[in-house]
Amino acid sequence: MHLQNSHRFTGVVAVLGMVLAASFVPTAKADEVHVAASYSAEHLNGLRAGFRWTDGPSIVPKSWLTAIGNPRVHWEAAVNTLVNSRNSSERINALSFSPVLQWALAPRLFLEAGIGVSLFDETRISDRELAISFQFEDRIGISWELDTISGSRLSFGYAHYSQADIQRPNDGLDLWVLSWHQPF
Repeated sequence: MHLQNSHRFTGVVAVLGMVLAASFVPTAKADEVHVAASYSAEHLNGLRAGFRWTDGPSIVPKSWLTAIGNPRVHWEAAVNTLVNSRNSSERINALSFSPVLQWALAPRLFLEAGIGVSLFDETRISDRELAISFQFEDRIGISWELDTISGSRLSFGYAHYSQADIQRPNDGLDLWVLSWHQPF
């Protein structure tokens, strides 16, 4: 019963976290949803769902963006869950919020990168010890626009979670991520 209540509590925290993250981008409306599946060599499988905004506030001077190739800046909030594939009752959930930079490499092909923050509901999964709930989320990936009319994209990338040795141990998590993005 305790595990069931823990997951119910996690769901409530996830919804509240998404609302809180959205409040940091008050003038923005979500203009894209995404779902993702992830895999880790540490026997973790995951799911992710989130929103992206493209009209949020700028946090760096325009000249800085110009210096790095004028990427399009997105804001993203997501809910993540990871399950130990060797013990399916072992699960960890997180709320993530991140700016994502997107560079056009060719028509319909994009490079995406971001560094954001995540808040996990547990600090251990499988043989990975995170020490604290707060983690940085670093990611990089390639995104391909499947349809120019709908703007739907498929992306493949790498994500890393760690807390920059704020506290030890800092095993971190490394994931390969396949995502479907759908603008609306």
